[in-house]
Amino acid sequence: MYGGYQISYRLDSRDPQRWTTVEVGSNARQFTVTGLSPEHAYVFRLTARTAVGWGEEQEALVVTTERRERPQPPRKLAIPQDGVESRHLRLHWVTGGTGSSPLRYFTLQVKELPSGDWNTHTADIPHNVTTWTIDRLKPFTSYKFRMLATNDVGDSVLSKETEAVTTLQDVPNKPPVILAVKPTTTTSVLVQWKRPDDNSINGVLTGYRLYYRELPANNSTFAKAEVQATKNNTTSALITTKSTFKTVSSASLTEFELTQLKKFKHYQIVMTSYNIIGESPPSTPVEVSVGEAAPSVAPQSIRVSAVSSSILEVTWDTPPLETQNGLIQGYKIHYWERDKQNQSEKVKVIFVPDTRVHLTNLTSYTPYLVTLTAFNTAGDGPPSDPRGSRTLQSAPSQPSYLSFSEVTGGSVNVSWGAPLTPNGQLEGYRIIYQPTAPVQGVSKVVTVDVRGSWQRWLKVRDLVKGATYTFSAQALTVSYGPPIQANISAQPVQGAPGSPVEMSITKTSSALTIHWTEGEIGAAPVTGYVIEARPSDEGVWDSFIRLVPPSSRSVSVPLERLRSGISYEFRVIAVNRYGYGQPSTPTAALAALSERPFYEEWWFLLVMALVGLILILVLVFTLLLHGHSSKYKACGTGKHMSTAEESVTLDNGGFTALELNSRTLNTKNSFLKKNGTRVSSGPSPGGLHYSDEDICNNYNGAVLTESTTLTEKPTEVSESELTDSDYEDEQPKHSFVNHYMSDPTYYNSWKRQPKSLKPISTPFGYEECATAETEPYYQTVVTQHSTGGAYTPTGQPAHTHVNPNTNPPPGSRTPVTGFSSFV
Repeated sequence: MYGGYQISYRLDSRDPQRWTTVEVGSNARQFTVTGLSPEHAYVFRLTARTAVGWGEEQEALVVTTERRERPQPPRKLAIPQDGVESRHLRLHWVTGGTGSSPLRYFTLQVKELPSGDWNTHTADIPHNVTTWTIDRLKPFTSYKFRMLATNDVGDSVLSKETEAVTTLQDVPNKPPVILAVKPTTTTSVLVQWKRPDDNSINGVLTGYRLYYRELPANNSTFAKAEVQATKNNTTSALITTKSTFKTVSSASLTEFELTQLKKFKHYQIVMTSYNIIGESPPSTPVEVSVGEAAPSVAPQSIRVSAVSSSILEVTWDTPPLETQNGLIQGYKIHYWERDKQNQSEKVKVIFVPDTRVHLTNLTSYTPYLVTLTAFNTAGDGPPSDPRGSRTLQSAPSQPSYLSFSEVTGGSVNVSWGAPLTPNGQLEGYRIIYQPTAPVQGVSKVVTVDVRGSWQRWLKVRDLVKGATYTFSAQALTVSYGPPIQANISAQPVQGAPGSPVEMSITKTSSALTIHWTEGEIGAAPVTGYVIEARPSDEGVWDSFIRLVPPSSRSVSVPLERLRSGISYEFRVIAVNRYGYGQPSTPTAALAALSERPFYEEWWFLLVMALVGLILILVLVFTLLLHGHSSKYKACGTGKHMSTAEESVTLDNGGFTALELNSRTLNTKNSFLKKNGTRVSSGPSPGGLHYSDEDICNNYNGAVLTESTTLTEKPTEVSESELTDSDYEDEQPKHSFVNHYMSDPTYYNSWKRQPKSLKPISTPFGYEECATAETEPYYQTVVTQHSTGGAYTPTGQPAHTHVNPNTNPPPGSRTPVTGFSSFV
């Protein structure tokens, strides 16, 4: 125990042997000295006393002054290169000003780079030193340092930081951890390990060394030596006795294969990690038997198929014989849910000769992955690639909830949640509801099947006001799951608003407007209104407009939303946070008839049809006129048209049967075609056929484009034809028709004809078509034996010219009157 303290002091400049001494008790922790001279330096000593005696003295210098201040910080902090070690540094500095007060101590702060904070490393460095050894540092780590000085006034400001300094490397503290040693063949093993922690490497990891040695058959003596060496913590004692090592010069590797081992021998393996400074302590030894190796190939042809909603069947083939490395003892089947491997992985072991297994107690309609490994006495082979399959569907669980909303006296909206475990693809839901007690003596059970998994609500509208109903909901996959049930009364809930009043409806040409007045508010303010409609052809109320603002007292319904010819009734329901209130009194039934636009009236459609018909008739008539006009203009459009002359000779044997046919001229400004004179033995006059359909004349300025030909009836005929070249070389024969028809004054009246005519060069001469330069005329066919046999178009005078001085040749006959045709 401390017996007290002794305090001694003197002037620093006086005799060092002249002290003033004062003793205080053991409980004192401070002492005040008075009567000192100002602006002088005093030396104080403090000594503690125990029962044994006085202890070591502590000395301090004190200056008595009123002008004291904080000291200056140390400066020129430096760490020379020779002062850098792996776990400590030597720091040098220069002391700053004392501030007219003696320094008491220095404080050292350190910061570990790159992201460390400043921490106090040493807080009591003596005031009279200028170097300090900084210990407790980490190898191969960068630091910065700073200091501050302290006197009786207080601490100085912090000094400038030193430059970053990195400690040297040191040997690794820890070895790698051997994870497994697996025989790969009958003479090799695969060593797998885990890299040591980064903070234990103490530098840059260069690689690893694997030490292995063969264990003797009787290793009792060896084991004793090994235990003693372990107690002495000497690495060489463990790994140098008959040991061989392999160096792995890559720090990133985590496995290595030791080869060329002896069969049927036991080996001990240890590992160390090393850097440029040295090796770490050895790892824990691992023993392995060499001679049998684990299979080097996984099972083959793995097939996974679903048997039921909770069973998968797995089949496989054994690994190839040359890869089994011994006798296969069995297989390990690892299986898990595809999305939950860590939480659901399981292992099942099957022994030979089975190559088929059923995985049971699985989750319905869930994908699973399966891997297989073969094993023998040496260990497990490599795993196969995952194979997957999904279990079959089963009935789902019940819906997660069943709730009701929009409850009125005759309807309710039923909602439900999807099942937590669907166990398949949801195909729909089944909703069943019935009154808990018979209504008017009838208990009706209604079943509604909702197809599809997306709709999870149902609006029920056929409830009886005030009755309580039981609802149940079931989900459907391959079958229906268990139901969830709940009861509801078909009446507004307590606190709901009352029904709106003063209902009325007005109609315009485009819309219906529904008016109402707010009823009882209920236990909470009205949050909106719902408009329901009931068509006359259905008889069921249905929501028509939802969530009308609470401030509204009317709403307009466009007539386009209503079906034409159907009468509608409307009612309004007020809504607050408690639910739907009682519906209002329905409005009067009003038919949704709107004024149709004029283009939908029957008379407008009839007028449009008549106008269309008239337009079609006008178009057809215009096309016909255009066609006839083109036809009449085609004949005689050129100024130089050739005259086609045809000669018809009648023999004495009878009449010649002739036909006049038309053909279209397509030669250049010429009517010359191949013609022939056919002689008949004498047909009767009735055998003559005349064609007056094609008339070639200049009538009203329109020239027809057809030419007239005379053809003979198919009787006994001798025919001679002229070629086109013959017609081209032959000069047109003079005809009295052309002669007189070329005179415009002649054909105006037959009374103007001269008394005498020139003889016609050829009996029965026939000419057609004058040139386009002549005025309109009517062509005729003239014979020498007739005075009135010329044919003219209906209503026109016939111009027939006969030479009275000319007699018909012997055997000739007078042609039939009117034997002519014009085109």
